[in-house]
Amino acid sequence: MTACTSRTISSITHQKPKHKGQRLCIIAGVLDEGADGSKLLTTRVFRGGRRQPKDYHSMFDHDYFVDWIKQLMDELDLLGKTGAVIVMDNASYHNGLPLATPKGTCKKLDLLEACQRVGVDATPDEYRTVIWAKLQAYIKHNVIPEVVTLARSRGYEVVYTPPYHSDLQPIEYIWAYVKGIVDRQYTTEITMEHVRWLLDIAHTKKKVSELSAYLVELDAADEAANEPALPGVDESSVDEDSDDDQSILTDIVV
Repeated sequence: MTACTSRTISSITHQKPKHKGQRLCIIAGVLDEGADGSKLLTTRVFRGGRRQPKDYHSMFDHDYFVDWIKQLMDELDLLGKTGAVIVMDNASYHNGLPLATPKGTCKKLDLLEACQRVGVDATPDEYRTVIWAKLQAYIKHNVIPEVVTLARSRGYEVVYTPPYHSDLQPIEYIWAYVKGIVDRQYTTEITMEHVRWLLDIAHTKKKVSELSAYLVELDAADEAANEPALPGVDESSVDEDSDDDQSILTDIVV
């Protein structure tokens, strides 16, 4: 399983709102292969331009992401991981539809022609907004994102996490861990070159391995905690183990 995401780290001065600073953007995947096999994949790091949006997601467009995911699958092929599940969140550039998909800005005649092609019942005497609502419903249930089609054509499967459930994405913990390390070294004099040095790919790879190993341990601890107690086992010893697991979490996250 491969998770992919993008993240940014800003270099700012204390006088400026956070979104005004320059952004160092990272887009990468993480191969989920347990404590020993997890690794960073297809990493790209670049600096945002002068006119940057408040939401860093809009710095990545759909075409850029399609190009990146092609490179990701090339790398997975070389690793012999064909058939892997690619897990991602619901960012808009992850969900781009094929270029030929009708849009709400199309003219009424174009919408009618599109309805006719796909078998949606619509007539010229209906308002354009009504025609679009019918076609939009069809698109929602029948047209799949371009990257899904692309992945399936190469033997991979794309799975999207539910909205607002980043806790289901292990890669979110990894990026939070990496960003936390950089954040704790921030000063008002820091430069983008220094931020880039802190995010050196070799260092990031090491952190991915460290936290992947920790997540494996955490999953094992969760499974053990949910198993029914065996006859003769003192439950107080289970509580002590749980406290130890919590201390591990504190050591890594803080």
